Amino acid sequence: MVLQDLPDKKLSFNRTIKYGDLVIVYEKHDAMKAVMVSEDGVVQNRFGAFQHSDWTGKPFGSKVFGHKGGFVYLLAPTPELWTLVLSHRTQILYIADISFVIMYLEIVPGCLVLESGTGSGSLTTSLARAVAPTGHVFTFDFHEQRAASARISQFSHFSQFRHNQPVQSISVLPNRLFVVAN
Repeated sequence: MVLQDLPDKKLSFNRTIKYGDLVIVYEKHDAMKAVMVSEDGVVQNRFGAFQHSDWTGKPFGSKVFGHKGGFVYLLAPTPELWTLVLSHRTQILYIADISFVIMYLEIVPGCLVLESGTGSGSLTTSLARAVAPTGHVFTFDFHEQRAASARISQFSHFSQFRHNQPVQSISVLPNRLFVVAN
C-alpha cells in the first residue's frame, strides 16, 4: 500500500548550510559530533575554533579552516552518520541491522510505520528516510527525555515523537497503518 503524495512533506535538497541546520562536524574517522548551526555558535577542538557564521552559505561536505589553521569537514546528517554521533541513551541498532530490518519488513516510500521504543533514535532516522517523502513514522517512548532528544534529527519532519505508551496512543493514529516494527 503506497500513500498518495502529501504536498507538505518534501525532502530538502538544499545542499548549503544555513542557521538552524544540523551539521556533522568531522574531525577524523573516530571524532565526529552533531552541531546545530547558530549565529553566535563556535566549535572548539584541538584543531582550533570554528565560527558557525563562517559555515553559512557553504555546501555540505566543505572543508573549513579554523583560526589556528586546522580544519574540519561539515557533513550532511545522514542516518548512517547520525547513528555514529548520537548520544547513546540506550542500546542502539547499527546500519547492518537497520538495513536488515527495513528490507525484511519491506519498508518503502509511502509506508506508515509504528515504532515502539524510540530510544536514541538510530532506527527512527533510518525508518524516516526509508518511508520519505510520502510515508510517516510514529514513534513512542515512555521516557520523556529520550523522546525529546530524538526530535532533532534532519528527518524529524517525517516522524512524530510521542512520550507515552503506544497502546495508550493508538487511537490518535490514522487508519492507514501499514507496517509495525518493534
